[in-house]
Amino acid sequence: MNDWLKSIRNAVKIKERWKVLEAKLRGHYQYYGVGGNHASINKFYHETCRLVFKWINRRSQKRSMNFKEFKSYLMKYSLPKPQVKHNFYLFSGNV
Repeated sequence: MNDWLKSIRNAVKIKERWKVLEAKLRGHYQYYGVGGNHASINKFYHETCRLVFKWINRRSQKRSMNFKEFKSYLMKYSLPKPQVKHNFYLFSGNV
């Protein structure tokens, strides 16, 4: 994620980047969102948010936004939250 964010930091506008970022997160949750892995995908979500904040602020010589402004931006334009998509550990009752 870091390499991708770094490569597009000045080439792509934030609104366009956000759509791709949402798709990347949904895909990550689809692939890794299995029962017992919620902690890892949650950590991936928080690390991604931290990296997005970092690379948004490296677009110019001065900071684009502080963390409070970034959190409000996330409230308005939220990213998909981590969720378990496949739970293989459900008890079916048919043994």
